[in-house]
Amino acid sequence: MKRLSYILIIIGFLSSCTTFKSIKCGSPSTNTYLNFAVDTIATYDTIKQVLISSDKHNRYFEDSKFSGGRFNNETIGEYFSRVRGDGALLIVRNDTILLEQYYGNFSELFPSNIFSITKAVTSLLCGIAVDEGYISISTPITEYIPELIDADPSFKQLTIEHLLDMRTGLDFVESYGWNPFSKMARLYYGKDVVSQFKKLHFKSVPGEAHYYNSMATALLGVAIERAVSVPIAQYLQEKVWKPLDMEADALITLDDSKHRQAKSYGGLVSNVRDLAKIGRLYINGGMYDNKRIVSKKWIDRSTHSSLNNEAYSFGWNNIITRVDGKDVVSPRFFAIGLYGQVLFCDPTQNLIFVTLGEKKGSEYHLYSMIFVI
Repeated sequence: MKRLSYILIIIGFLSSCTTFKSIKCGSPSTNTYLNFAVDTIATYDTIKQVLISSDKHNRYFEDSKFSGGRFNNETIGEYFSRVRGDGALLIVRNDTILLEQYYGNFSELFPSNIFSITKAVTSLLCGIAVDEGYISISTPITEYIPELIDADPSFKQLTIEHLLDMRTGLDFVESYGWNPFSKMARLYYGKDVVSQFKKLHFKSVPGEAHYYNSMATALLGVAIERAVSVPIAQYLQEKVWKPLDMEADALITLDDSKHRQAKSYGGLVSNVRDLAKIGRLYINGGMYDNKRIVSKKWIDRSTHSSLNNEAYSFGWNNIITRVDGKDVVSPRFFAIGLYGQVLFCDPTQNLIFVTLGEKKGSEYHLYSMIFVI
């Protein structure tokens, strides 16, 4: 009887802990959000048509066959059908849809976890908060999350800009191999993310070096919520989703139903069409329908990175090209998620490419090859 009691106690403990939840849920997938508490980001019931379908569009992306890399003398649609599995593919130029295809159980406006593309959207919200005077990027994180004043002393040197540029110095391993005991699993499946912040330590001085990690954007998300005094979902709904005439409601997963802190680093659930509108906003310098959504200064800072920050800036990456034997940061920029979800923008051609799904192998380096037309 006593042994049975011990077993029940152990099972009860495990059922409430992060490790058990990560084992139960398994490796993250595009529908892992179903295992979490969520907030809804609503759009209008009736929306203005922004992306246009037309039979008269250029059929280059539909009919052209490509070779090289992982292409095997095939169209983009054939390539994605072969390598992607379930997923979605959208190419837009000048607001005209040039290619829109769905694979497996995906369909128009099908909701999917977009993982780290969420970081670019969180950066957008930060830019809006800066424009509205709620946030200064030179301010230490302790001003927005005062619980960290008594944590590691390096938090007092960690600024919002360090978080945006991933120059935090945090001792956090961004591991994606399936390990339910990892720091990444604890962040993703754990409860009360602010309590995790207090236990963090640093391996280098903030600002010293670039090191990509999701904990940086987790901190940023809490800072934004504290600064604007509303949940991330509400701020995103008011400042982005409704103003951009998004076509469907979105979701964002939370750390737990009690603390309700948004997973601002990888918890957004959306679709290819609405992600294309985020790209459209950036290509148009922060404007939509003659309205300023975010400052052009913020857009420029987000989409013009440097090699010494590994072509990363404020949640976005630039394509690196080779010119005269030297690496050069190109004006093409993209946000990318865990399984090769991509929001790719080429402002020189007013071209936007979005793909969602669960299999890697169709990632951004291939787009740089096919988008020189």
